[in-house]
Amino acid sequence: MEQSFVLTEDMLWDYADGFLSPVEKAQVDDYLRQHPEQHARLDAIMAEKRNFSALALEHPDAGFADRVLAAWATEQGGKADLSAEKSRDWIAYGIGGLLAGFLFLLIVLIFASAPEATPMGIEPTDYIPSIPWAKIFSSPIARFGMPFALLFVGFRFLDQYLQQKKVLAQWQA
Repeated sequence: MEQSFVLTEDMLWDYADGFLSPVEKAQVDDYLRQHPEQHARLDAIMAEKRNFSALALEHPDAGFADRVLAAWATEQGGKADLSAEKSRDWIAYGIGGLLAGFLFLLIVLIFASAPEATPMGIEPTDYIPSIPWAKIFSSPIARFGMPFALLFVGFRFLDQYLQQKKVLAQWQA
């Protein structure tokens, strides 16, 4: 009983490129021996591959990616203002998150530095670990390093914000 084998264009391209498994390659070889008229298709593919390999490669010039992205941005629905689509400004959310973190830290510090009270006869040392807050916040690293770290984070936020605005302005131009 003879199995039906169909030779497709994709299979011929894979054969020409050497991507077929040995079993598939043997099937294609057998099929081409039985049907010599199909060998012309393979010859045409091989000629096309030679023509492709003879083409000189060109490297894109500087700014090519920027021009493509700008063209893509203008093609997307003809939107005049890309920032209007995104009404939320991430810098506002970043500053809000930073303020929320500081408020949370303040609340934690208030509870940690509260005077020792013994409600219902339970000592705070039984359920609250002792943390040397005075040593931590009186060290020179915390006093001078914390403001510098906060300034660094603030400047990084500002830098990212200005870069985002610059890219949006270039896309809109």
